[in-house]
Amino acid sequence: MSLVDLANFKTRVIGCSAVMAIGQVISNAIANQATQAAAGMMGGPALGGVSILATIANGIAGNMAANDLGNRIAQRLSKDPKILDNHDLIEAAGEAIAIILREVASSDELIAIAKTKNLPDPETALSQLADRTPEYWLDINTQGVDLSRGLNISEDQLTLIFSADAEEFDRVTGLTTADWANFLNEFARREGKSFDAEIMDFVADKLYATFSKAYRKVLKQDAANGGEKFAAMLLNLHQIALAELKNMGLQKGDILDKLEAVAIGQNLCQVMNKLSAIEIGIRSDWEPIKTSLSRFIDISAPGLPLPYECETIIQDRTQDFTGRQFVFAAIAEFLQNNRKGYLVLEAEPGVGKTSIMAMLVLLLNRRCVAHFNSQSQGIVRAEQFLENACFQLIRGFQLSYPPLPENATRDGNFLSRLLREVSAKLGGKKLILVVDALDEVEIGLQGRGSNVLYLPDILPDNVYFIISKRPESLPLPKHQVFDLMQYSAESLADVKLYIDKRTSNSASIQSWINRQNLQQDQFVAEVAQKSQHNFMYLRYVLNDIDSGKYSDVTLEDLPRELEGYYEKHWARMERAVKDKEWRRRKLKVIYLLTKTRKPVSCDILADFAEEDALDVQDVLDDWEHFLRRSGDSPADYSIYHASFQRFLHRKDVVQEAGVSLRDIETAISENLWEDLYGDE
Repeated sequence: MSLVDLANFKTRVIGCSAVMAIGQVISNAIANQATQAAAGMMGGPALGGVSILATIANGIAGNMAANDLGNRIAQRLSKDPKILDNHDLIEAAGEAIAIILREVASSDELIAIAKTKNLPDPETALSQLADRTPEYWLDINTQGVDLSRGLNISEDQLTLIFSADAEEFDRVTGLTTADWANFLNEFARREGKSFDAEIMDFVADKLYATFSKAYRKVLKQDAANGGEKFAAMLLNLHQIALAELKNMGLQKGDILDKLEAVAIGQNLCQVMNKLSAIEIGIRSDWEPIKTSLSRFIDISAPGLPLPYECETIIQDRTQDFTGRQFVFAAIAEFLQNNRKGYLVLEAEPGVGKTSIMAMLVLLLNRRCVAHFNSQSQGIVRAEQFLENACFQLIRGFQLSYPPLPENATRDGNFLSRLLREVSAKLGGKKLILVVDALDEVEIGLQGRGSNVLYLPDILPDNVYFIISKRPESLPLPKHQVFDLMQYSAESLADVKLYIDKRTSNSASIQSWINRQNLQQDQFVAEVAQKSQHNFMYLRYVLNDIDSGKYSDVTLEDLPRELEGYYEKHWARMERAVKDKEWRRRKLKVIYLLTKTRKPVSCDILADFAEEDALDVQDVLDDWEHFLRRSGDSPADYSIYHASFQRFLHRKDVVQEAGVSLRDIETAISENLWEDLYGDE
């Protein structure tokens, strides 16, 4: 390997390291609620993949392509001569390489290869290289290197660089396995060492697959120590990225405020410290089922470009996910035993269907098409599903079509065509489409006699739909049903495990238990029985105990089942608001929210309800438990779960509320609010 090639390799690693480092800061500063709270910022749920870049792009130039923005920042960072002079950046990359070499040297895989081929102690030789790596890496002279080469990062990889997903970061180095092998060979030669070809390939594969993970580890370890070594480097990169964004037209607004809020070392370290806590990952106890599902997909392929709505649901619904491994085992069995087909997960509201589907997407490493229907988010039409699915297939499998052809959403014909084309490219693997909440689809908007969402009657080989819905009749193709309600014992065990973990992690809940002279196992058993295996019930009740709202409620008086919880909350609201007219006005706002077909802001609700915006905001704050609040500025609101919407529309509840749903619908129509209520 020539000195020039070695210098170019180092330059590309440094450039890619710069892009990854600032990508982490930007994506988490803008998009992640936990990180923003740490840095004293306002914000919404985590975004991932394309949505990070799209969010920034929308704030700058509306129609600017997300990848164009990513390219501009990547090229600016990778070609800036100052990058090559950044000692901290170079040192961080060298330390990351050393970490990987040490881990490989002690790995069972390396020992097995050496034993099989009767090779003399490659572990010691690799460990010695690891010790020498940081010094050797610093000594590589990059003066006069050809900066015009830039980075070898594909368009698809650019979107992943800015992802908050650890597994996607691990796939993006902008370098090939061959690049790492050439570097390693030259490094070993200069140190007077040589390795068997199989050993060299194994180590090069590890460097390719895990460099960014090790690099992230170096930065987080440094941040945990107060940023003594690399904080200045991150600040320098952050300033370069800010300058580029401003050059592209971002001069003011919420996004710029959030980026500038981390422009000091302390806040930047907080962002990096929080990164490990907010990355979406799979715990070690999930590895067996993840491995079982991964054998059906091409794990070397990039994840599919999931939309913003999917990412927010995945982040929200998998944070405290517990149990349900028997469901995923059944899905794996279905994929194993069927050449193609539909598997429908059925369960009552609140039992955890959406959480299961969100976790399935994670277990499949996002190598699946995903679509989450949602009444409160206004995602209820077949056209939205077809647009989403077709876009993911075209981009994810690089099919020769525009992002969305004109006829793609008219019916299911174009989707069927894409499924056939993808089936032919799978090479023995499987294409899995995850579609949640079919019962929330407005099927009346479709052509008469069609399947819900225009799902194809006949699927090509190796194409599977995993679908969820309530146990109600819908027009569907031939399918198998997995009835979650039939697994009472398994569900009870999962519920108890969830309660026990939430209790163990909450000093407030433990204090509530102690004040009532209860044992934790007694509390777990009683709450599990009251929940009737409903995780939405547990979410609400445990949150209320944790926050102190149930400080005056005994274990015996806790509500029973989800409907009982809603009724108890309703009664508490009535007792708290003595003025019947004010109570009716408050309820009008919430009922208006149940009638919208997309999230809306406080000002819009106030305008339509003809109430003061401050009063409406008070109402939204009172009912925040049941609402989803976006991270936009101003925030948009929608009903969190369809079960609460159905409760509010119960005849007796409507009558007690003293509101007229027909009057609300009429007023919406008369005031031309079809963009919120009717078809788009």
